[in-house]
Amino acid sequence: MVKVVITAPRGAMDSLIVQEAFKHKDIEVVGCVGTPGSDYIGKDAGHVCGLGSDIGALVYDDIEADTGAPDESGARILIDKCDVVVDYSRIEVSMDVLEKCMDHGKAYLCGTTGFSDSQLEAFAKASESIALMQTANTSYVVTVMKKLVREAARLLEGKAGMEIIEAHSDTKLDAPSGTAIEFAEEMAAGMKEGGYDDITFHSIRAGNTPSSHHIIFGCQGEMFQITHDAYDWRCYAIGACDAILYLAARREAGEPGSYTMFDVIG
Repeated sequence: MVKVVITAPRGAMDSLIVQEAFKHKDIEVVGCVGTPGSDYIGKDAGHVCGLGSDIGALVYDDIEADTGAPDESGARILIDKCDVVVDYSRIEVSMDVLEKCMDHGKAYLCGTTGFSDSQLEAFAKASESIALMQTANTSYVVTVMKKLVREAARLLEGKAGMEIIEAHSDTKLDAPSGTAIEFAEEMAAGMKEGGYDDITFHSIRAGNTPSSHHIIFGCQGEMFQITHDAYDWRCYAIGACDAILYLAARREAGEPGSYTMFDVIG
């Protein structure tokens, strides 16, 4: 049984991960971490995440909180009770969680986006000592789509203008989206002469749009599109659970590194 601590259990993404992790036969949620001062601190995470029933895991205000109840190994500190920490929150929180995971030797799945170059370098450095995945998207379909757009960019370079149109809810802070950036990076990797700067981004922030990415290859007299529309974020939570299991296995095997969903789906 892989034990996990999840941050932001009331967040749009993390709440679904709590629900899916609780339902997974190979994952145990041992606790969650919320914003200090929130009225849900100390409550069962099952109610906080919207599941509607207890799951036997409380919400704490600190990932290093003393839970007061040692587990079978004798650990009392929350983070010491888990194998993997999952965090889809805010940049400043994620950087703190990264440091704590290194301090305690825990694997880390981070779905937060919008990091600076220096912050991404910190993740790269951390991967020398812990197993981690910093990704904008844990969907299996998006992962397969990355391979498709890379190959399309390789074959159509010089013959097509390449543009990415992405749409998200009006609450999303970063633009272009982390997923759009990852698509562009794959496309650039497929090109021989062109690169990332040859790809044009268009970002839409409106309503409660879950997630939409349209990759357009515009040629003379014809147009080719590769599209992904997510109408339910649960697809990301399901993929995240598989990533949790993968990272736990890498930690158990003593294999630190920076992993991707390509590794997870094989």
